[in-house]
Amino acid sequence: MSEANYEEPNEDAILIAEVRATMLDGETVALLPFKHEEDVRAEVNKFVGDWAKTGFLLKDNFLYPWHRVKAVEVASVQRMTRSQAQPYLDAWTEDTEAQKTFWKTHKRKSKGEGENKD
Repeated sequence: MSEANYEEPNEDAILIAEVRATMLDGETVALLPFKHEEDVRAEVNKFVGDWAKTGFLLKDNFLYPWHRVKAVEVASVQRMTRSQAQPYLDAWTEDTEAQKTFWKTHKRKSKGEGENKD
């Protein structure tokens, strides 16, 4: 490999993937970007697996059922330093926390409903 093409690994860098889902009715949903230091593909695959397992995704106050998904595709992958990515990471954290709160509430409610049945 020539020195001109060699790039020293930057430990402060992260990979950010922009992903979208296309629904059967043609609607396209931009998902929260995925981030990882080395293997952003694994993060996307885990997310898709979790969505398929739980059956629903909450995004911008809408529920998207997995059975209505036609395709999930990665639109782009970028390498950024943490300082470049920080404004985006802060916004994504807020959105992620809102989704986690919904699912915690949903799980508690579902569990409670199951306990009340005879």
